[in-house]
Formats: sequence, C-alpha cells, structure tokens
Amino acid sequence: MQKKPLVSAIVSTYNSEKFIRGKIEDLLGQTIIEKMEIIIVNSGSQQNEHEIIKEYLDKYNNIKYIRTEERETIYKAWNRGIKIAEGEFITNANTDDRLRKDAYEILSKALNENPDVALVYADQYVTNEPNKPFADVNKKKIERLPDFNYVVQLDRCIVYSQPMWRASLHFEDNIWFDENLEICGDHKFELQISLKYRMLHLNEALGTFYLDDKKNNKSHINLELVAKEMHSFTTSYMRTYLQMLSHAEKEKLLKKFFIYTKIPIPIFLVLIKAKLFFPHKKHVFLLEFTYLFTSLILEYLNRYEDAINVCHKFLNRRKSERIKEQLQNLNNIKKTD
Repeated sequence: MQKKPLVSAIVSTYNSEKFIRGKIEDLLGQTIIEKMEIIIVNSGSQQNEHEIIKEYLDKYNNIKYIRTEERETIYKAWNRGIKIAEGEFITNANTDDRLRKDAYEILSKALNENPDVALVYADQYVTNEPNKPFADVNKKKIERLPDFNYVVQLDRCIVYSQPMWRASLHFEDNIWFDENLEICGDHKFELQISLKYRMLHLNEALGTFYLDDKKNNKSHINLELVAKEMHSFTTSYMRTYLQMLSHAEKEKLLKKFFIYTKIPIPIFLVLIKAKLFFPHKKHVFLLEFTYLFTSLILEYLNRYEDAINVCHKFLNRRKSERIKEQLQNLNNIKKTD
C-alpha cells in the first residue's frame, strides 16, 4: 500500500506557458519530493501548458492533473485541487514563484514541531527575472514579513504567496477559499483560520516572488480591486475579533489606537511614509484602518459619541466608504437608544 504524501503542492495555471516547466522542475527539486504530490489545475488556459504538463505525467506518478474548460478564479482552482489532495499539509505553488530547495522540508518541519500552529510562512526575495532559480536570484531585495499578529493582519495581508498549512483546516474545520474573490481570497482564508489557530512566521527567505519590470502582476495592476475585496470582509472580522475580547482587553487595545487619532492627519501620513525608509521598524497601521478600528473599539465599549467623533474627524479630511458605513451604523444605534 502506497504511503500518503506529507505535502500536497497545488499549482493553478492560466496562460502561464513560459513559467510552467520551470515551476514543475522547481517542485521536483525539493529535498522532500519523495514525500510530496503535485496537483496541477489547468484552469482553461489558452496557452500550451497542457502539452508541457503531459510530458511530466508520463514520467512521474506523484503528479495529478485536472483540466477545466472554463477559466475560473484562482481560489476555485485551489479548492478544486485541494479536494483531491492526500497530503497532511497543503501549499499553493504559484507558477512564477521559485523556492529554496529545502523550503518544503523546513515549512513542514515547523508544522510538525508546533502542533498548535495551523499555518506557517516565511520571508521572500523579490525578483524581476523570470524563471530564475532561487539559488541564482539577486538577493538584494527581500520582503521581511511581520511575525503573526491578528490586529496587524486585520490591517493588511501579512503572509504573502508561499505558506503551508494543515489539510485538516479544510476537511475537519470546513474552511475553504472564497471562490468569488479574485485577489484577496488567501487573506480572507488566513483571517478565518487565525480566529481559532495560531500562525507562525519563519524569519528566513525560503522563496522568490516574481514581479515583472512593469509590475503587471494582478495584485499590482488592480489596486482598486484589492482594496474593494479587502474592505468587503475585513470589517466583519474586526467585529468578530472585538467580540471575542474581554472589556479589559478592549480598553488596552483602545489605549494603543486612540492616541493615533489625536495626531493631525497630515502628520500621521508623514509618519506612514517615513515607515517606507525604515522597513525593519515596528508596523505602522494605515490611516483608514486606524480610524475605523478605533471607532469600532469605542462602539463595543459603548462610547458612541467618541466613536462618532472619530469617524467625523476622518471624513472631514478623507473619503472612506467603510467609515461612512460605520458612522451610519453608529447614528442608527443612537436613534434606537
């Protein structure tokens, strides 16, 4: 009887012909390849990935292949692949990213050694050289990701593109990727699982993230969609998180955030920009998040007037649909009191 794999790597491909061979070779070069399966989902690609993938299917028995007629979101493709995965751990393997040869060995070891951790992630090098193996890439530009902190995660995605997580999140906890999202489904997935479980950051670079010279990556060319998708779910997770805290914990959180709403907004914006020049310093929360989250904390502490004033202060200087909605919600609460 064949032993089940330790790791299932899910590869979704759509019009990635120039990357797919390098991606497969990159995965086959992992130090624990004998403990892995590779699941490729060809999501209605119009290019020639199918013929390239077929070459590997004839040679390797640890590669599974699904081909759909219609193009689907990357998260639907990932869910499709995960449903046939047999590994104890799951990872997404983007076609244009590359890995250190021992990346999956290190990530899976971290999960094995930390049973309370549901997902593990590491730093990445950024490159504009396509199909460059990890060993050969210029290692000057690194994305140093923050250690796991749920509040920071409410502000922005902190995991990036090469995490590994427990398959039980899907098959026991019934947590899946939101197939209606195009860009931020991994962020929503991570927020959902970390309401219940811990995530772990490894302070070393285990892979590369490809960013072409013109920054044509989907998450970079459509920043409006990124913001729209994030805003569609992050506020509800802020509320869920605050509901889980005790009164004393909310008061402690308020002390941390309320002070920032006292800083004039132009000065606050200068501080945020200064963070770009100090990438290893403490996380600086984005302006809109700071005001929205502060207002929500005040709401849950029944300090409605203060919560309303925070919203007005922001909206007097900037636009925000989320804060407008929060202000309307607060006014409705006051009317019913």
